[in-house]
Amino acid sequence: MNKSVYRALSIIMALCVFLGLMPMTAYAENDEWNHIENIEMIQFSPEAEIEFNVNNNINKFYSGGAEIDTTKYFYNQLTKNQKAIYDQINNAGFVQQVTIDMTGLSFTGTGTSTSTAKSAAANNAQQDVILALTALCEDNPMFFWSSGFGMSYSGSSTLSNGTYTYKLSRLIVTINFDTNHYSSFADIEEKYNAVVEKVATIPVYGISRHEKVKSIHDYIVNNMEYDDTISLANIYDVYGAFINGICVCEGYAEAFKVLCDREGIPCITVIGTGNGGGHKWNMVLMEDGEWYTMDATWNDQSSTIYYSFFITGSNTRSPYFGRPTTPDSSVHIPDGISFTAAQTALSYPILSTDTYGVGALSYNAGDVHFDTARGVVMVGKEVSSYYNSIVNYSSYGFTRTTSGSGTTTSTLTVSDGATTKTYLVAMRGDINASNVVDATDYTVISNVSSTTSKIDEGTAKFYAGDMNQDGAIDGFDAIMLELYQNGDYRYQ
Repeated sequence: MNKSVYRALSIIMALCVFLGLMPMTAYAENDEWNHIENIEMIQFSPEAEIEFNVNNNINKFYSGGAEIDTTKYFYNQLTKNQKAIYDQINNAGFVQQVTIDMTGLSFTGTGTSTSTAKSAAANNAQQDVILALTALCEDNPMFFWSSGFGMSYSGSSTLSNGTYTYKLSRLIVTINFDTNHYSSFADIEEKYNAVVEKVATIPVYGISRHEKVKSIHDYIVNNMEYDDTISLANIYDVYGAFINGICVCEGYAEAFKVLCDREGIPCITVIGTGNGGGHKWNMVLMEDGEWYTMDATWNDQSSTIYYSFFITGSNTRSPYFGRPTTPDSSVHIPDGISFTAAQTALSYPILSTDTYGVGALSYNAGDVHFDTARGVVMVGKEVSSYYNSIVNYSSYGFTRTTSGSGTTTSTLTVSDGATTKTYLVAMRGDINASNVVDATDYTVISNVSSTTSKIDEGTAKFYAGDMNQDGAIDGFDAIMLELYQNGDYRYQ
C-alpha cells in the first residue's frame, strides 16, 4: 500500500521522448530513387517520470463509433494501414523486428522535390506506426515490453505534372525494449508467462458488474504499492504490478484492465494528465450504458482503500483530496498521446456526468454495491451499520436521506447537489426482511423457488433473494444462499 495520502496528486507518469531523425540515404542517379532510411525515435524514459507538454493544436483522432469490445477499442479507431501494422506486430510474438507485409497497403508522400516527397512519406509512415503501436499497447497491456520503436523503409519516387510522389515498397518496424528491465526477448517471454499464470489465479468476486469492478479495484489497491522512488525494475508494466507488487500509475491502470478483460468488463486505459502531471488511469462501461473514471492509483492511500475516484463522473468532487468544489473533469484530463512525435491522438468515450450511484462510497466500504440500472443498493450480511459505508459527505455538498426501519424495507436517497437518486436497499439473502441472514431465509427462498409462494418482482425482498441476479428466484439462488451463509461465496 502507498504511504502518503497526497502523494498520488503529484504523480507524473513516464512518457516517450522523441530523439530525432537520423537518416542514412542511398539513391540512384535516375528519376526513380531507391532509399533505405533508418529513423531512431520515440524512446521510453524509465529513469525519471517526465512532465508532458500537450500540443494544443493536436488533431484528435475520432473513430465514428468504436465497438464496445474494449480489447479492440482503439484498434477500431485506426485506418487500414494502421490496422495492418497493429495486427502484424501483435501476431509476430516475442521478436524485435517485424517486416510489414505491404500487400494491399499504400504508404506514400508527395512534394515539390524527391527529398520533400521522401520526407512526407517517411512522416506519414511514422505517424501510422505511432498510432498502431499506441493502440496496440492501450488495447493490450500484456504487450508490455515495448519502450519505443525504430523504423526502416525502402521505396521509390516518380514525377508527374511537377509533383513528386514517393511510395514505400518495404517497411520494417523495430520494437525497442529497455535493457534495465529486460535482458532479452527470452526474458520478456518468461516474464509474460509469469504474468499469465498469476492473473489466472486472482479471484474476482461478485456477479454484477459493480461487484466485479469493486473486487478488482480492491485487489489491486490491497496488493500493489506505488514506487515513490521511480527507480525499481518493471514499475511501468503489468509484470511489476502483478509479480513484484510495486509499480507506478501505468502498472495500476494496466493491471486493472487485464483483470477487466479477463472478466469481460468493458474497460480502457487512459493517457493524459492528472492534477497537472502526466498520468494514466482507466474508464469502465457500467450496466447503465455510461462510461466512468476509475483511478486505482489515487485510491491507494496508506492502509486505507479510498473510493474518491471509483467509477466517478465528470462532475464528481473528491471529499478526501482537498477538492470539494473541483469537478473531476478538471483533474483527470485525457489527451490520448503516447509519443511526443504524434500528430494524431486516440480519443475516448464521453464520461457520465455523475458518479455511478451519484455519490462515491465512503473509504473502506465493505460489501455495499450500487446497481444504478435496477435502482437498488445491495448490502452484504456482514454490514451491520451499512449506512456508514455509503456516501455521507455533508460538508462537501452530499446529502443522504433514508426511510423505513429494516434493511430490506428501506430506501436510500443520495444527492450531490445537482443530481438526486433514490434506491431500494436490499440485504443480500435477507429475503424475509429480518435484518439478518439465517436458516429462515433459506426456507423462504426454497418455498419461493418451488412455487409454493411468490415475491413480487422489483421489490427489495425480491432483489435480496435473487442471489445470482438473473431476474428470477429459483433453486440456484437457494444453493448460492447456503454457500453465502457458510462463507463459501463472496460478493466483495
